[in-house]
Amino acid sequence: MPVINSNHSVKQTGFTLIEMIVGIVIFGIALSLVTTLIFPQARRSVDPIMQVRATELAGTLLREISAKAFDENSRGSIRCNDDLNADGDFNDAGEIACTAASDLGPEPGESRTASQSNFDDVDDYNGLVQGAGQADPIIRNSLGEVLVVDGQTLYAGFSVSVSVVYDGNMDGVADINQTAKLITVNVNTPGGETLQFARYRSNY
Repeated sequence: MPVINSNHSVKQTGFTLIEMIVGIVIFGIALSLVTTLIFPQARRSVDPIMQVRATELAGTLLREISAKAFDENSRGSIRCNDDLNADGDFNDAGEIACTAASDLGPEPGESRTASQSNFDDVDDYNGLVQGAGQADPIIRNSLGEVLVVDGQTLYAGFSVSVSVVYDGNMDGVADINQTAKLITVNVNTPGGETLQFARYRSNY
């Protein structure tokens, strides 16, 4: 008959309560380091992509605007504010004044949201606002069409705003010199960053 040794104790393995508490504290510290150091880096890595897309959007819009006539009153070989007889006014045959600074913007019936956009001069774009959070939530192309790539709306989350002012001395400040117009495009990225782009269009 086998003899049972009552002095033999069973060895138990596992974590003590103190060890578990220490482990939880260390895990909490490590997690806080990850959230404060690594996660912000991941977000910053997306910013350059958004900036590139914003630059492409602004460049496209600036090229579109610059390709239009300088002014509503500039047509063909006739330039507004072209004083043909050098008499100091624009009232003679073949002469016409440029649009007043207070009237810059689209003329009645002109829109860039139409199926066929009918903006035909630079200052028609003054006050144009499109994109996320705006009355017109879609950024459109020059034909007024929604931009879609692979079933996804292009520039979703972006918004743009355009201003056009006279700035004949090209110092970045609006003035009454009507020899040039300053076109400014502000692009807001989905991350809340605002990038500003500008170009001059001379009266030629």
